[in-house]
This record gives sequence, C-alpha cells and structure tokens, in this order.
Amino acid sequence: MNKSNEVIKGFLINPQNTDQLWESKALVEIDWREYDEDVVKYFNKAIGNMISVCREDNKKPYGDDIILIYKDRQLKIPYQEKMDRDTTIKSINEVIKDDFSIRLLVDSAEDDTFAFCVLPNEQWEMLEKEFGGNNLNRYFIKVTPKIKMFDLQYDVVEYSRLKNVNPGASFFTIVSYLEIEKREKNLTEQRHKREIELKVYLQQKKEISSEKEKFISEYGLKLPETKSV
Repeated sequence: MNKSNEVIKGFLINPQNTDQLWESKALVEIDWREYDEDVVKYFNKAIGNMISVCREDNKKPYGDDIILIYKDRQLKIPYQEKMDRDTTIKSINEVIKDDFSIRLLVDSAEDDTFAFCVLPNEQWEMLEKEFGGNNLNRYFIKVTPKIKMFDLQYDVVEYSRLKNVNPGASFFTIVSYLEIEKREKNLTEQRHKREIELKVYLQQKKEISSEKEKFISEYGLKLPETKSV
C-alpha cells in the first residue's frame, strides 16, 4: 500500500509522466464487462484480502446476491434488476470506508476500462495536504454513493457550455457535475407534476444545492455567467 502511495505521489508531482502509474500495481483496472465477483476480488486484493464474501440465494435472474463482510460490518450489495459495476464498486467503498477510500483515475474514464486507486484514508489526506484538494480531485475523483461511472450519460451541449469556462477540467469532472444538475432538474419536474410533496421537494432541493456547492468547491469549477434578460 505504501508503494501505491509513492507511485500516486510521483504522478501528482509530474502528471505528464503517466507510464509509471499505468505500469505499477497501484491501479485496479475494471472493464465494463467484468464479472462483479471478480471486481470484488480485485479490490479485496488491493487492501490485503481483508473482505470476506458470502453468497445468498435470492431467486432473481441475475443470480445470488453478494454479501461483503469487513471487520464488524456486513453489507449486501443492493442490486436492482441486474448486477452492475457501479453498484459493486460503491458498495465495496462503503463497507471499507472507515479505513480505506476508492478513487477513480479521471483520465481513464473516457475508455471501456476504468482505473481506480484504493489507499488508506490517512494517505489520501496526506496527499490532499501536500498537493491541494482541487489538484488531487482533478486526477482522482472520489467514489461517492451518488457518483455514476460506467452508467454515466451526458448532454453534449451542456458539456461544451461548462468546458468553455473550465478548459483545464477533466471530462469526468464536468459530466459528474452535470449529473448533479440533471438530478436537480428531474426533481423540479417531479414537483411541477405534483409527484412529490412540497416538504419532500424542499428537503431534496436543499440537499442537491449543498452537493453542488461542495462539488464546485472541491473541484474548483467555474459556472457560465447567466445572461440577464
């Protein structure tokens, strides 16, 4: 794990030199067609095989559920109609979050195979202090419960609008912010159609607004100026 930290540190010192990072064992590479059982194995190996796995028959088409056990925590991966990489990775991150954190290598997110790094929380904190939160987040984005990775879709026009005022921001950073905006628009539409109560709408609106502000601050995003009528 210390070797992974040193490799990532070396990359942050010189982001143009990616060869050492890609050739190292610091990255956990996941193809979008990967079996979810294998995804668990890859991340488990990265933290020293500290996760135990159980299976539970659920009579669902996708097969047995996967139950992750880490120390005194137990979590059944909450798949819906089918297994998917996003849910698996976010669940792994959730069960180990007291000790480790998974981050996505941003520059890998434009391919079919994504690369992730998992480090102890204190090592991520040290890297953040040394290189700055915005700089670290520019290259390694946090895996959060609401992040979309392999399932990510985006509006090309909206992407261009944000990219114009953030030329140095990565593709994945911009589309991740657009995903938050999309959830905000969907919430407003639900309220207009009276599909949710006002109290619920206001609470969720507040949560999304807070999420947007935090994201803008952490990743140093600028928003396009709103034209006055």
